Amino acid sequence: MTTEEGTRNGTREIGVSVAGLRFAVFSTRNLIFLIAVLAMNFTLMRPSPVDLLFIASFLLTLIYMTLFKKLEVTRRAIFLTLLLAAWAVSFFLASMPYLGQDFVGFELMAKTFAISIGVIGAFVSMSWNRRHFEVFMKVYIVSGGIASILGTVGFLTQMELLTWDGRAKGLIDDPNMYGSFLIPAVVFCAYFFSRGQGSKVLLSGALAVILLGILLSFSRIAVVAGLFCFFAYIFFHNRGRPRRLLMIIGGLVVTGFVLFAFASLTSAEFTAKLLDRLTFAKSYDLGEEGRYARYGLVVPMIIQNPIGVGVLQLEKIFPEPIHNIWLSSFVNYGWGGGISYVILAVGSVVVSVRNYRKTKDEIALALLISLLGILMGATLHEGEHWRHLWLFFGLVWGFNQFSIGIQTSAPVASHDLAGKRPAPSAKSFGRRNS
Repeated sequence: MTTEEGTRNGTREIGVSVAGLRFAVFSTRNLIFLIAVLAMNFTLMRPSPVDLLFIASFLLTLIYMTLFKKLEVTRRAIFLTLLLAAWAVSFFLASMPYLGQDFVGFELMAKTFAISIGVIGAFVSMSWNRRHFEVFMKVYIVSGGIASILGTVGFLTQMELLTWDGRAKGLIDDPNMYGSFLIPAVVFCAYFFSRGQGSKVLLSGALAVILLGILLSFSRIAVVAGLFCFFAYIFFHNRGRPRRLLMIIGGLVVTGFVLFAFASLTSAEFTAKLLDRLTFAKSYDLGEEGRYARYGLVVPMIIQNPIGVGVLQLEKIFPEPIHNIWLSSFVNYGWGGGISYVILAVGSVVVSVRNYRKTKDEIALALLISLLGILMGATLHEGEHWRHLWLFFGLVWGFNQFSIGIQTSAPVASHDLAGKRPAPSAKSFGRRNS
């Protein structure tokens, strides 16, 4: 009798320690991942500290997964990994003849680090429930707020480190990347506003600061995409309440006028820069080798080079890169790279729609709209290096329909969803024990 009790107690102690270890690894992994989201404000070097943080969170995810008797990974996470691997193989194959050239090897390494964030985002988020996603969204708003403040200070002081050509960029590579980075933060503010979660004063302040940051980036596509995404979410959420929708739109218009007046009064550069950027086509967009002309010129190159021209080779032909991630994937990385990217982008939209239809959870909608905003920016720029682009690909594919709707008060119980089947019902226990 004593031996049996000792065995049970020992098993119970082991069970508690394993559960505690799972919780510790899970919490530490999430903390490192969220710190990496904050660190995405700094992209002036590659590889960057943020890359090491994301890799650390992935390693902890692998450790967390091994703490369960049955190792489980969602099919979507595996499919995304294979899809990104196909894209990576394509740009490596296309670039093999040029590995001896300056910066080619470094560029390949930088791209590999960037797309790995997609895999990491999927593996991390597949064990998240609603609460974990909402914590991520709040941290992203903080990260966007920090970036906006840095960019605004840079614009007002015209600090070279925080601006490019007089446009706000913070500690991010360029104004276009900076502007697209802020778009999800706008959508997440709309999410919390619509649900009545959090302080309205703090959310209003964060939204105003982030919108000002997008405005001062003077990225035409970022401004259009940011407004489109905000209104798309607000319209969908309030589609049955037209009066409330009109009030929100009116409030945003007033906020826009206030931000415009603030920027005009505090900076003499603002009005001149705004008028300069207020056009559908700049000089570098037009002409025989302008951005739009290059789109047509690369089509024959795509047909003639199924393997692709390789990284950093197109700039030897044209004065500037192609500035279109869709065409860039085809011409630089071949048909394999182009098809992989098309499947990735279109598939992400399909997966997002399915996520929402299955769960009716607006987190899926917020992730979809955020990704669409970033994709709009990448369509007119080099989005291959945008870490936030790959991060949102990963989050969309990592979204676990079986975990997202489950609300629990005990974090450890929610963590088990990632590694084992749901607990049997009371009836099942009775059958097994009888």
